[in-house]
Order: sequence, then structure tokens, then C-alpha cells
Amino acid sequence: MSIPAHERFADEAFFLSPINPTATADQRDLEALALEVVKSRTIVDAQAQATTRFKIMGGSDIPAEALEGIDAKMYEWAYHYVILALNSDSNYPKVLGHGYGPPHEWLGMKVPGCRGLGTGENPDNHYSFVPVDGHSRFALYGKVSDQPVGDCPMFITSNLSQSMNVAWLDWRDVEIGEDRTFVVTIGPETADGRTNHLQTSLDAKYLFIRDGRRDWGQVPNAYRIERLDPPTAPPLSVEHLTQVAKRFIIDDVSTNYWFKQMVAFLEPNTITGPDNSSAVGGMQTQKLVRGRVSLADDEAFVLTLSPGGSDYWVLTLYDWWLMSGNFWDRTSCLNTTQSVPNPDGTYTYVFSIQDPGVHNWIDTLGWHETLFLQRFQLLPRADKGAGDQPWAGGNPTAEGELVKLTDLKAVLPDGTKWVTREERQQQLAERREAFAKRHRVCLEQP
Repeated sequence: MSIPAHERFADEAFFLSPINPTATADQRDLEALALEVVKSRTIVDAQAQATTRFKIMGGSDIPAEALEGIDAKMYEWAYHYVILALNSDSNYPKVLGHGYGPPHEWLGMKVPGCRGLGTGENPDNHYSFVPVDGHSRFALYGKVSDQPVGDCPMFITSNLSQSMNVAWLDWRDVEIGEDRTFVVTIGPETADGRTNHLQTSLDAKYLFIRDGRRDWGQVPNAYRIERLDPPTAPPLSVEHLTQVAKRFIIDDVSTNYWFKQMVAFLEPNTITGPDNSSAVGGMQTQKLVRGRVSLADDEAFVLTLSPGGSDYWVLTLYDWWLMSGNFWDRTSCLNTTQSVPNPDGTYTYVFSIQDPGVHNWIDTLGWHETLFLQRFQLLPRADKGAGDQPWAGGNPTAEGELVKLTDLKAVLPDGTKWVTREERQQQLAERREAFAKRHRVCLEQP
């Protein structure tokens, strides 16, 4: 079904909100169906099996606090793979947004989160998934909002965890028209001079899009997908897709546990990088710092970063399972626009259980055993490997140390931004308000 160009983004039956392009009919229908399927006996049993697998892999190393709320976390895990499976048929693709997202209420639904253990998602991102394959042709139609995101890399992925990339497109290379629209073609043929093209391989499974909010007031792109070749089979039944979801839920445990261990293997209160993790899963266009923090109530971990040419970065705290907490309500993640720099242009963050009174506080959400990822994006590009694909360059740096809270002022740099209790409350109020816009569908909505 070809969509006339002038109708693609003016279709009120498809785009359900004048202010939120992620509120689409496809999104609503997929979420409504997923809310029913996730309650089925097949999925309940699959969730229980996946929980057992995670516990067996963790063994005696799992701290008691990591088991608190494990069923709620695994419900998010199950829901993520249910909704992914429901949109897994490349013969009838849809753009599924709010993947790896937190719980939300909109469009008359109370939607659970879809993050899960080992996810390590970037809370700034709006994640979208489109099923593709290695032999068909597709066109992704997009329109940039009037409050555009800071970064939006696109990838063809070959595994369910979306970590292994077959091809990728740097947002800085995407050609966008004067009307703010663009088209990215997807298929097995080479680019042949086309900038907006992603070449698939036989193991291609999804188009994976990360709309990155450099600040939380930015609005993701509007998307529509069109399959350019006729379908090769009738639509799959819900019963069949439920069985697909069951396999997803159980089979992807090992990959996600390994990804979590890629951070958790570190000695307590140490970090790696910054380095490019694409060889083992991740974005070719970013550099990553991995860290493990183990704190007593009277301790803090102090991390100092130099952006090294990055125009966007974000520091995110996770639990022992590499799953984010309620970052929308606490300062467990801070990005470029939410952080205050030191006078020399570096950034210093304080991880602690107690509020230390610094603006750049990484709230550990009461957890003593945590992991974190520091992402550097929009870096200068360095050519590396075959072809002309962009690779992350620049020279960001990171160093950290464990200190007692009583010694904190002595180790923090001059010019550190301190906050009062009232200023902290204002910081959190602004954070909640900005986050609420992600699922707002009308201007009158609180």
C-alpha cells in the first residue's frame, strides 16, 4: 500500500495527537493487544521460566536487594518481548515506538514498562523497532519535529537484543528536505550513491531507531513504514505470534545476562574505557564507559568526565541487573543539558545513597550494588574499517574514586555547584514535568 506523500503525516486517523508523533494508531493497537497477550498462560509460564534462568545464571552472587521486585522487573521483560513479537512479521511491518520504555498511561491504557534485565537502555532515547528481512525492500518515511532530537542513529540489527548491527546510518548524514521530511530506503541492494539507504543482509531482523533527546523537551521524529515488495505470506495469527513471544522471552535471557556481565565483571568501584563496544554489541557511533559501583551508606563514588569532542553524552545508573529504575522521578541519570560543568569544562558526578547536596548527584535509588554506563555520542568521526561508515572518534576521558562522604568537599573541584533542599525539589519537579511530555497527547493534559 503506497501512501501519498502529502498524506503521510497529515493522517489524523493514524497520528492520534497534534503534539506527540509517537501516539499512532499502530502504537495504540500493538499496546492494546500486548496487554491481553501478556496475561495469557503461555506468556505467564514463559516469564516464570525466564526468571528461573536469570536466577540460575546469577547464582550465589545475586545480592538480596537485587531480588526485591524481581517479578515486576520480569513482567517488563515479558511485555517487551510480547510487543516485539507482535510486530515481528516483515510482511506487514509497523513502527513500534516506546521500546525499552518505562511505564506510562495514555490513549486510555495503563501500559507497563518494557525494559527488563540486562537492557541497559538510554533513558533519553525514544526507541523504535520495525521488522525487516534480508530479501525485501522497505521505505521509512520520517518527519523531524519543530523541537528536533539531538541525535537519531538508525541500525539494521540481527538479534533480538538489538545489539548486533548489520548496517547503520549516522543521523548527521541523513538528507532532510526543506519540509523537514526524509526517506530512508532499506533493502539488500547496495547504496549506489544514496545517502539515505541501509543495506540488509540475510540475518536482518529489525530496523532499530534511537531518537535521542539531548534535552527532555525535544520531540522524536514522526515515522511511517512501507513495504515496497508484495507480502510473501498471509498475516501470522495472534496464537502463532504468542508462541514467537514465548521463544523470545526465554531464549534472549543468556544474551542479556551476558551484556549485564560485560559491566558487572569489573572490580567494585572501577571503570573501563571510554571505548567503542560495537564488536560485542552497541553503537558504532558512540564511545562507552562501563562502571561498577559498590557503596556503603557513608560512601560516595566520584566520577569526572571530559567530553573529548562529544556534543551529547548521558550518564545512567542501573541496578545489579543493568535495568534502570525510576529515573523520571530521581536523578539516577544526567545528560549534557541536565549537568553543570566544572570551570575547566569537565564534569564531576557524585554517586551516593544519601543526597550529598551537589547538583550533579547520581542518586543510587537506595541500591548499594549498582552498575552504570556513560555514553558519548555526536563525537568527531574517524574512518575505521571497511567502507566509509562513520566510527566514533574524539578523546573523551573518565576517572573515578571511592571516598567517604565526610571527605567529599575536599575532593570535589573548586566551582562545584551545590544545591539547597528547595533547589533539589525544583530540579526534580522540572525533571518530572519534562518526562511527562513523552506520553502527553493533548495540550490540556496535565
